Amino acid sequence: MATKITGAAIRKARKKKGLSQKQLADGICTQATISLIENKNVCPNFNILNQLCQRLGVNVTDISFNPRYGEKLFSYIESDMRRHCYLQAKKRMAGVCFKKLDSKVSEGKYYCYQGFAELYIDDDIEEAIYHFNWMLTKYPTENLNFYRAWSNLGLGLAYQKLGKTTRAPKFIEESVRILDKIQSYKDHHRKDDLFAVTDLYIDIIATYIELGKHDRALQLCTLILKRLTEANSIYKVDVLEELASRCLYASGQIIEATMKQFAAMFVADLRGNHQLCEKIMTKNQRHIIELVKKELDKNDGHQTLIM
Repeated sequence: MATKITGAAIRKARKKKGLSQKQLADGICTQATISLIENKNVCPNFNILNQLCQRLGVNVTDISFNPRYGEKLFSYIESDMRRHCYLQAKKRMAGVCFKKLDSKVSEGKYYCYQGFAELYIDDDIEEAIYHFNWMLTKYPTENLNFYRAWSNLGLGLAYQKLGKTTRAPKFIEESVRILDKIQSYKDHHRKDDLFAVTDLYIDIIATYIELGKHDRALQLCTLILKRLTEANSIYKVDVLEELASRCLYASGQIIEATMKQFAAMFVADLRGNHQLCEKIMTKNQRHIIELVKKELDKNDGHQTLIM
C-alpha cells in the first residue's frame, strides 16, 4: 500500500538542499520514484520515504498528507508518544479542539493519547483508566485496532502503578493478542505499521521485565526480532537485543546475555543510537572491553604470522 504524501514539500526540501532528483535518489531508490513522489504525491514504500526524509532533514509528519482536522497535529502527538515525550505531546494536545474532530477514529485516538498524558504527566491514574476504558468501550472499530492495543497496554501500566501486578498482565496480554492480529493481516507490507507495532512491543517487553516476567519478555523479543529480519529491517533491533540480554541475565544465562549486549552495541552503532552504544561500552560491558584492549595492546607493533 502506497503512502500518501505532499510531493511539493519533498520538492521544496530537495531544492533547499541543492539536490537533483538523481542525487536525492542515490542509494535509496530510482529517480523515477522521486518523480512519482513529487508529481503524484505517493511513495510505494515507507522505508524509502523514511530514508529520503532523513537525507533531506525533515520529519515524515511534515510531508504526510493529512486532510482531516487534527490529523497533522495527531501525527506529531503520536510521534511524541512513541518516543515517550509525553510532556511535549500534552502541550500539542492543548491545540486540539475535541468538538472539531470529525471522525470516530480521531476521537478514539484522542482518548488513547489523553490516557497516557494523564498517566505520565498528570499522574492521575484514575483519569487515565477512565480515558483508556472509554476508548475501548466506545470505539470498537477495526480501524482503531492499534489504538485499542495501545489503550490495553495503558491499562496494564496504570494497574502496575497501582501495585495490582496480577491484574496488569491481563491487559498487556490483550494488547499482544491485538497486535498479533494486526500483523497477521498486514503481512509486513507497510513498514510504518511494522515500526509502530515494534515500538509498542518494546514498551510491552519493558513492562514485563519490570514485572519480573522475563521468560515472556524474552519470548516476545525473539518474535519481534524474527519479524524484523523477515522484513529486512534493523529498526530498533539494538533496543530489542539489549532487552533480550536483560532477560537472559535474569535467568542466569550470562554468556548468552553478554553476546546479546555486544550484538545490541554493534547494531546501535550502525543505527546511530549513540546513547545505547555508549551505555554498553562505558558501563554495561566496560570490563570486558578493557580486557580486550589490553590483550590487543600486548600485540601492538609485533609482527603476526598468518598461516
